[in-house]
Amino acid sequence: MAGQALSRSSLWGAVGRFLGLNPELLAPSRHLSDPPAFFSALDQFQQNAFRRLRSRYPEPGNDSFCKLVALKAANAFTADYHFRNRDSALASRPLQLQIDPTNACHLRCPSCLHSANADWASRFDWPSATLGVEAFDDFCREFGPFAINIALFRDGEPLLHRRFPEFVKPAKSHLLYTLTSTSLSMRLDAESLVASGLDRLVAAIDGASVATYSRYRRGGDFDLVIENLRAMVRARAAQSSRKPWLVWQFLAFEHNAHEVEAAAKLARQIGIDQLVIAKPNSVEHDDPSIKVAETAPFGSTLFSEPYNWCGAAERASLNRNADRIDSVFGESWADRYNAVGGGQREPSAAKSTCNWLYYSLTMDAARRITPCCLPPMGAPEPRHLVYAKFNGENTGEVVNSSDAMLARRQCRRGRRPDGSVAGPSPYCLSCEENPVPPMSPDVARYLQSVDERRALPESVQVALAACSLFA
Repeated sequence: MAGQALSRSSLWGAVGRFLGLNPELLAPSRHLSDPPAFFSALDQFQQNAFRRLRSRYPEPGNDSFCKLVALKAANAFTADYHFRNRDSALASRPLQLQIDPTNACHLRCPSCLHSANADWASRFDWPSATLGVEAFDDFCREFGPFAINIALFRDGEPLLHRRFPEFVKPAKSHLLYTLTSTSLSMRLDAESLVASGLDRLVAAIDGASVATYSRYRRGGDFDLVIENLRAMVRARAAQSSRKPWLVWQFLAFEHNAHEVEAAAKLARQIGIDQLVIAKPNSVEHDDPSIKVAETAPFGSTLFSEPYNWCGAAERASLNRNADRIDSVFGESWADRYNAVGGGQREPSAAKSTCNWLYYSLTMDAARRITPCCLPPMGAPEPRHLVYAKFNGENTGEVVNSSDAMLARRQCRRGRRPDGSVAGPSPYCLSCEENPVPPMSPDVARYLQSVDERRALPESVQVALAACSLFA
């Protein structure tokens, strides 16, 4: 779907035709300069999308599903609208969420903020914390209705949280695609993890033998990791489930590249679904003896046929949030836009900007909000990335914090503001790192998965695939 490019002139026209509107109403030149027309059309789009979905999903109990899908699609168009205008205040909510259930990790891998190198690890501003399940429920209630996916990991080891399976349920009950990444080097309740409905589990295993694996994954237990993979496969079979999709991620260094073929053989034998051979970032600033492999069979190998993660069970799980879904679905996008000062479209010098500021939100276990997956740092080179703290209900303050809005106004990679900023400057103003997101915010592909009966016309998916925010 993403490969079907639309010209900018026909992008919104495709959606306009679905609405039965004059295609010119949503042409780029119009929607950028005429917010009332755009948001009026967007409210109509959401209602029409709901009616189309309801006609294809007429079974009792599907109202919440149909409202939620229509709302998420409208939110995606809103986010792209703000991105195109470089608005500083957003009526949209993040499409991609990333959460650390715990800030702790028992491994000491080079270059990580948990590194055994005390000099390196001390540079990070990373408090000890464990996120309560109730606090996560509040977070999902605020942001889940608008988002399409959630990564249940960041810089901690998520499965160290003893109640990790309980994090999956509230995410799934907001129709979020759920992903975690783990070392798998701990005692594991595979049955509970499979029963949670987690969609994707990435196991970080950089080697096919004890000696090779432990060179980078310091503190990890290779034999335990392999046994945990086998346990996950057995638990899936016992529960007649294909979830979670199991990925073996292999970071290729000079010391382990010779074991790629052995890893592939072992992965196939265990019953892993996918093997990914990835080129890591350099870690030589922490440990000069660990060097990235310049040549290796980088890429992905599938051992199983992909399947659709969303079905009747996912649709039914939304009913526990029916009241919340009804409430947010009933709010007008025009009212949301006006409530944030019309996007605060003051003149801005920013022509290029970081799209993380428009589609993503990250929270650590201490409930600190950052705009992307980069961790905050202290001395010797401060990295001011904590822009807010979630208290359970301050949604607007989180999305439109003063630091986030300043970054959206003035963010241009490699340049700092003019010095008029009080206090530490948001790191976004000088960032040149452009980190890779844990998963792509591919709204078109998401709609293909959740709308299996194809209630929404293809023009909507094509238009979303062509949105500049997700390019």
